[in-house]
Amino acid sequence: MEMINFLENITEHKDYYLIALLTTYLVAGVVDWSFGWLNARFNKNVQFESGVALYGIIKKMMYFVGMALFMVIAFMVVPIPVAYTAVTALFIGVILSEANSIASHLGYTQDGKKGEIFKDFIKRIFDGNNSEK
Repeated sequence: MEMINFLENITEHKDYYLIALLTTYLVAGVVDWSFGWLNARFNKNVQFESGVALYGIIKKMMYFVGMALFMVIAFMVVPIPVAYTAVTALFIGVILSEANSIASHLGYTQDGKKGEIFKDFIKRIFDGNNSEK
């Protein structure tokens, strides 16, 4: 019951809701980047490039800063109901994009990821088959 009350409180307060969406994006971004990094770093079938990993971190930081700036500017310039709707739509769209990227790492979608998917790599580890294909 406590969890349900907590979630109801978040959706009742618009400020908390936006913070929850932003936090969800950050967590999804960390999970997405971690799947990609782990797959590239420890998978013999994927070549690890530190520049690509660094670019991924920088790109996610730029997205976060851009979203925060959009939120501030939207609430300063646009009427509050319109700004709230626009910011919510942006945050949900970016979260769905991160979810698609995570699903791609797990092999559920195709979005241009190169190399072996993370799911196959983890399956090989648990099956005890660490040899290259």
